[in-house]
Amino acid sequence: MVMKLFVVAFATISMLSAVAAEKYGTASPDGAKPVLVSVTSNAATLLTKAGFQVPSKEIDSIDFTLETLTGGTTKLSSLKGHIVFLNFWATWCGPCNIELPAIAALYVRLKSKGLVVLGVDLAEQKDTVSSFVKKKGLPFPVLLDSDGAVGSQYDASSIPTTYIIDRNGRILGRKIGLDNLAWDSPESVSLFEKLLAM
Repeated sequence: MVMKLFVVAFATISMLSAVAAEKYGTASPDGAKPVLVSVTSNAATLLTKAGFQVPSKEIDSIDFTLETLTGGTTKLSSLKGHIVFLNFWATWCGPCNIELPAIAALYVRLKSKGLVVLGVDLAEQKDTVSSFVKKKGLPFPVLLDSDGAVGSQYDASSIPTTYIIDRNGRILGRKIGLDNLAWDSPESVSLFEKLLAM
């Protein structure tokens, strides 16, 4: 039920295809086509220009608690007050491997300004993930979604999938897959600096 509400509540920006708009638009109870609602906040405008899908209305992130590679746990709701970059990935995923160094560079550059990056590995063994993280030298926290349940809640059926979550725990935007703009590019760094300054 939570998953269904989450997907239905997510509307795409106008430049997306009609198919995508139908998938993420807000459907009416009588089955009429979804009505897309404009999001006019500064953050939504910035994210839209950067190619993110933005929600049609305020939507809370789905809370979760996952094991970390160091043996502790991280609860998403404990990070309220921060901008959270939530990235779903796996060691076998080629596009994930391409973008992870850029995510690491973005994190190193902006962690002192308050950016929190959480990498969520989907459905792999802890030893596999731990070895991969050490080899790649990933500096941000990596969480283990060992059964893929959290990834399913976040509709991360295609990876990498990235969500940006605001200081109140609300979803600002989502990006699926790898695009031409690296996370550590000047444009991306500028985007996150602006989000962190809000």
